[in-house]
Amino acid sequence: MRRSWVGTTSMRLAVGVALIAVLVVALSGLAAPTWQPTRPIEFVAPYAPGGGSDVLARTIASIVDAEKLSPVPLIVVNRVGGGGTVGTSYVAGKRGIPHILLTYISGQVSAPLMAPGAATWRDLTMIARLAIDEELIYVRTDSPYKTIKDVVAAAQQRPGAVTIAGTATGQEDHMVTRLFERAAKIRLRYVPFRSGGEVMAALMGGQVEMAWANPNEAAPQWEAKQVRALAVARETRLPGMPDVPTFREQGYDVTFKMFRGIAAPPEIPPEAVAFYENMLKRMTESPRWKEGYLKRYMLTEAWMGSKEFTAFVAQQEEVFRRILKELGLIK
Repeated sequence: MRRSWVGTTSMRLAVGVALIAVLVVALSGLAAPTWQPTRPIEFVAPYAPGGGSDVLARTIASIVDAEKLSPVPLIVVNRVGGGGTVGTSYVAGKRGIPHILLTYISGQVSAPLMAPGAATWRDLTMIARLAIDEELIYVRTDSPYKTIKDVVAAAQQRPGAVTIAGTATGQEDHMVTRLFERAAKIRLRYVPFRSGGEVMAALMGGQVEMAWANPNEAAPQWEAKQVRALAVARETRLPGMPDVPTFREQGYDVTFKMFRGIAAPPEIPPEAVAFYENMLKRMTESPRWKEGYLKRYMLTEAWMGSKEFTAFVAQQEEVFRRILKELGLIK
């Protein structure tokens, strides 16, 4: 029986077309460009200029530009208010927009617990954890407090009257104050300010007796020998401050890990998450980051990618919830 020439030709054409289609799909997949930002990135710091988040944002923007890690610049914008909730909620409202980043720290996890309806970490995309910032108590160099034991003695004589400044209510500085009070069995008077810069200004101006500050927030005053650090809430001494004892060394079990990371709006493309994660990872490997930021401001390197950072933040939320209940700020 003879085969149909027309049928055979048609079959060959169909097979050929199918093969070409498969080849086109394969080639197009290989040639598909990796996502990159196409316009300047709005980089939101939800705290006032001069504070740790502001310093972090401007440091990252500078390094990314210097190392040519992004085809477009990062433009830092301070959106201040509500203990970080204003800026956080602003970014959370930009659903699916990949040209916005947000500095994200421990206080932005605790603040929404006290403000029902405010955006939480669940309303964002966690990009990366970059470092752990250390909490220290500072006094002016002319202060009568030479050690933490001096502070405890004063607080025992004047319960609830010894003043200590920190950034915001119910955030890192307030929570670690509670840990100190619990460990030493004392009561202090916590005085909140909007930013680390304002905290240090209040200390230098004599408005408060002590202040919580991260090393970067107190760097100018520390270098000018205008302040003295009494203790660091860390398991071991800071390499950059070997003469400053830990709370534990002085008999008080107080440690606190304030993290600094980056988040983005919810539901951005996975390719955008991957781009920013890669950009930040490369940034943390640069000498400008290691020497010019971590070493200079005495932070501890603590990289986490998007998935690990998301799980970490969920765990921290539960820790902070317990402390805020002790403070009477939530039920």
